[in-house]
Amino acid sequence: MKDRSVILVLLFLFTGAVAHAQLMEKLKQRAKEKGIETSDEVTYDINAYDPNMDTGDDDAFEELDLGSAQEFFNKDVVMALYDYDGRLKQTAYFDADVIAMRTELNDGETPSVYHDDQGKIYAYNGNENQYESMELLPSSSMGFMVAGMTTQLYKLPQQPYFEAFRALEKIGSGLNFLVLEMAFIYKPEHFEGDDYQKETVSCNGSSECLRFNYSDPEYPGSYIQFDEQGRLVEFYINTTKDAFEDNPSGRFSFSYQECSVKLPDAVERSMMPGPLNKFLKLERGLEPWKHNKKEK
Repeated sequence: MKDRSVILVLLFLFTGAVAHAQLMEKLKQRAKEKGIETSDEVTYDINAYDPNMDTGDDDAFEELDLGSAQEFFNKDVVMALYDYDGRLKQTAYFDADVIAMRTELNDGETPSVYHDDQGKIYAYNGNENQYESMELLPSSSMGFMVAGMTTQLYKLPQQPYFEAFRALEKIGSGLNFLVLEMAFIYKPEHFEGDDYQKETVSCNGSSECLRFNYSDPEYPGSYIQFDEQGRLVEFYINTTKDAFEDNPSGRFSFSYQECSVKLPDAVERSMMPGPLNKFLKLERGLEPWKHNKKEK
């Protein structure tokens, strides 16, 4: 991307007005469904994803039934991000043994950033000379937001993402690794249809790789590509949409090689301190009635 990585753009969006409005609308909507009183004085404009939407033929994909997070996050992954002119911006390393990711910026200066499967971000505070861990949202809520934002911004099939989210949520894990988790979610069959045009290309020494080119004119030249084993190996995004005004194009390259990630010792901090955290009660996720349901 032009000046900032897509990953940083996503983090910004999660804390922006649109994400906040969607979260609050979801909270209010689900609370009403459970018979909990909410105020109607404030309204929110939601024109984005809905995980309860009709996703078509439910029999098209096999329902995920996971006994552990390791069954889903079952391989090490390296993801490199290149900007619009081919410059390497950052590299993310995912260790399936610990279910954690380390991201290294290609500037030779910025300390690595870490993510774990509980939605925590570990960043180095130079002023305090220590790593600090922060939780943007609880694991399930973070996964919910990532699934919606990622599929929206990149025009990806929603059903596989939310199937993965639901299956992981049931076992206390989540989708907290941003774009890299696409390597565990998507398969070539998810892109069959009119939204993408399939072609066979060469990659990694094989002539049997599958590339799915976007049909949407707002994503000119965009594609997603899989190797002969059906593994995600490349994702190129180029768009005219306003959300990417400063970062209109970029390429993610995925490889599958052994990685080692060790989460640093860190001091825990809150990303939602003070009255806002008390108001949203984020530690209770998107279904606070599970904790304080009013008996009638």
